[in-house]
Amino acid sequence: MAFCTAADVESFALIDFHSDLETHLTNELIPIVEDSIREYLGYTVDYGTYTETLSGNQTRELFLDERPIIAITSITEDGTTLTYGNDEDFLWYENGRIRRIGSRWSFAKPDNIVVTYTAGYDTGGGYGRALPRVFKYVTARAAARLLESALVLSSQQEAAEIVSQTSSQVGNFTAADSESMGDYSISYVGNIGMNSVSVLSGSDLQLLGQYKKSFFL
Repeated sequence: MAFCTAADVESFALIDFHSDLETHLTNELIPIVEDSIREYLGYTVDYGTYTETLSGNQTRELFLDERPIIAITSITEDGTTLTYGNDEDFLWYENGRIRRIGSRWSFAKPDNIVVTYTAGYDTGGGYGRALPRVFKYVTARAAARLLESALVLSSQQEAAEIVSQTSSQVGNFTAADSESMGDYSISYVGNIGMNSVSVLSGSDLQLLGQYKKSFFL
């Protein structure tokens, strides 16, 4: 399931890409951007049912890995099933926090708490919270940057197989930062160097910052 499609990248860039480039976006570039977003945020993002085994620590608060929490299906502590409610055993919050009521989380033994829950955004399956539009925007923008870098480099090459320079063969690879002819000059923004920067820009991280995993009691 994806944060955006090749068509979304085309809409962002206002360019109608060839079907080969659309396939490259779908199979290679968009997944790279999505993996970078998930790594930065610290959770899966996609809607699903998750089961976590935790060790109690004699505090009132534990935190689950996924976001946003939609529902807690069950919690067992030391083999006993707990009941949700302010006057019962626990409460849960969207940010992954589960709070023990009237007691502390037992630390009688390791891995003594099992939580089954649903969490995440709808990334194409029709379930979960609506995916914030910023996810599509950042993914499309970053994927467009990666594609632009590749296109800038490929546009300088002749329509032939690229070969290396040897003692018996003249190489035909070109990677210029700028070119000029008479009064005309052009500078290339992309090239290989563009691929050495982070997949997500500082602006991308700023836009996604509000969705990054954090713990607030």
